[in-house]
Amino acid sequence: MKRFTLTLLTVLLAFSFTYAGGLVHNTNQSTAWTRMLVRDASIDIDAVFYNPAGLTKLKDGFHISISNQSIFQTKTITNNYPYLNNDEYVGKISAPLFPSIYMAYKTGRWAFSIGFNPIGGGGSATFDKGLPSIETPYAQLAHSFAPLGVTGYSADFFFEGSSVYWGLQGGISFAISDAISIYAGARYVMATNTYEGHVKDVEFETAGGSVRADAFMLGVAEQAEQGSQQAIGVGEQLQPLIDLNMGGLTIPELVGGGVITPEEGDLIAGGLIQLGYPADAVYAMPVEQVQTTYYGAGAELHQQSLELTVGASLMGDQEADVKQTGSGITPIVGVNLAFLDDDLTFGIKYEFKTKMELTNETVPGKGFVIGIDPETGEPIEMFPNGAITNADIPAFLSIGGRYRINEKVTVQAGYHTYFDKAVDWTTAEDGTELVDRNFTEYAVGAEWNVSKSFLLSAGYLAAITGVNDKYQSDLRYSVSTSTFGLGGAIAFSKAVKLQFGGYYTLYNAQTITKTDSSNPPIIYGETYDKSTWTLSVGLDIAILSKKDK
Repeated sequence: MKRFTLTLLTVLLAFSFTYAGGLVHNTNQSTAWTRMLVRDASIDIDAVFYNPAGLTKLKDGFHISISNQSIFQTKTITNNYPYLNNDEYVGKISAPLFPSIYMAYKTGRWAFSIGFNPIGGGGSATFDKGLPSIETPYAQLAHSFAPLGVTGYSADFFFEGSSVYWGLQGGISFAISDAISIYAGARYVMATNTYEGHVKDVEFETAGGSVRADAFMLGVAEQAEQGSQQAIGVGEQLQPLIDLNMGGLTIPELVGGGVITPEEGDLIAGGLIQLGYPADAVYAMPVEQVQTTYYGAGAELHQQSLELTVGASLMGDQEADVKQTGSGITPIVGVNLAFLDDDLTFGIKYEFKTKMELTNETVPGKGFVIGIDPETGEPIEMFPNGAITNADIPAFLSIGGRYRINEKVTVQAGYHTYFDKAVDWTTAEDGTELVDRNFTEYAVGAEWNVSKSFLLSAGYLAAITGVNDKYQSDLRYSVSTSTFGLGGAIAFSKAVKLQFGGYYTLYNAQTITKTDSSNPPIIYGETYDKSTWTLSVGLDIAILSKKDK
């Protein structure tokens, strides 16, 4: 039995829930970042994440930072495939709770720190109309039955996904001198993705009204099987003529010799003509070739009947209920350089590649069937229970500079690169490269101390993606962005500071040209766009030693 698969449904639902950062990383990890967009040379408590070697510049004592971001993103996918019922698919992603918690204990030349935050993902997405990649096979299938009276289709499509990679980081910072500090640590990453969705009530529209797609296909399969039996039967009826050494004669020659009647000749030829063979070619065929053609047509119709029967089973109601989990460890090192009494600092941090695999935990019967195994007859699921997916997190390098111009103004700049080309999932199974260059970011920001207890800040971040067109899909896409941040901080005392900020991200919409599997193929476009806005508030607390109070 031939494997029947809705090929466009076999894409991996690898939703990208990153908000600021590379293809996987989140770098929006503090309220101070949301108001400035660059913290790579920070010497405040959020340096636990951004510049851990710079923690040696904290005052002696215990430091805590607790912050939360409320993030809201809209994904808009426009598809002009001519047979789709919808041309726009909108996904709403929300992460009302996106916390970051940092703690550091500084004593002398040493600083000990831990951090907890969503290093990747951190939200859920809902597509009430499903997605083009899910709907297109149904639209294409309905159109293929147009010669049989199908004029359209209808179905209930729904998809919801969530993703969060929690990171628990710990490490030690040491000041070699007033100018040089180093850091070594690691992050334990705990990943969880969930996918829920369904395709229900798939129907074909016909002149007689709506018909369930599976019932329609079973009816066509039955007709194909009947045609198969009839074709084989005609072929068998020709065997006596071949046994009498008349296999080399054509139908007109048999009629002319009185072996068969003109009506019988027309019936023999008519069957092949109905199957699409030209009349001139049929009447020119010797009987042996006519028999072979009928046998071939019978086998082909039988195969079509089998495929339609299997396909009908895929047109029934389908559900997905899957959880993917995995974990990995990220080694981290860093260096901080300080000059001009700490008015000028440079932070360098390198996170090594995180080896990680995700394992499916699929509810029985809810792995979304996409085909039938030709050898066992068992269903093939998109999300088989226990299946393992590579989910390595690329290595990450950040370099930043901070300069306090005077008591009022401080500026920062940063550069990030994510080594995406070094992970396995950026190469397709057939060896096709999905990433042309590594993802990079450039950021600048400034703070203005309005008074000793109140400051305002703003920043800009440009992100340049390195993926190519083959990477992009409605389930996973990356486009270049521009982000603008604004906010401030209020110091109630030396020990307590309130941070507040927000940012808005503009995405460079991209249109990809696609081709379907029709003959001749249909060329169409799919456009990917997003918008993201975030509000954040945080509290920094310092319990200082007596000498620093």
